[in-house]
Amino acid sequence: MMDGPDKTSDNVSNILYIEDNPANLRLVHQSLEQEDDIHLYTAMTPAAGLEEAHRIQADVILLDLNLHGMDGYSVLNELQSDAALANIPVIAVTAQAMPWEIEKGQTSGFYAYLTKPIDILELIRTIRTALKTSHDA
Repeated sequence: MMDGPDKTSDNVSNILYIEDNPANLRLVHQSLEQEDDIHLYTAMTPAAGLEEAHRIQADVILLDLNLHGMDGYSVLNELQSDAALANIPVIAVTAQAMPWEIEKGQTSGFYAYLTKPIDILELIRTIRTALKTSHDA
């Protein structure tokens, strides 16, 4: 798990990435490490991700849809049914890029639906927009 300090001020945002592919975790970690106001936490299983979301008080969650044991839609449902986590913007980050898959993701309650290969500028822009939503809530 790559993680920084827990949130200590309003100037630091905690981002959680639930992803079971180490290469994708590294890419996102490398992409966000220059963002001084963001701390990235990771979890490689859905159960660890749900636990970590509580522990770090996540501001935004990045979620792969193809996870072992529980797919991303089931994880999203767990997050939405937990009063402490229900209002966290969840961004799908997935290789599922067929039009019907994108439509399903957009209507399932994800804040945004990003497809792999990850467009880093789009990822950062989407996280920043989601953070504004999260902090305004």
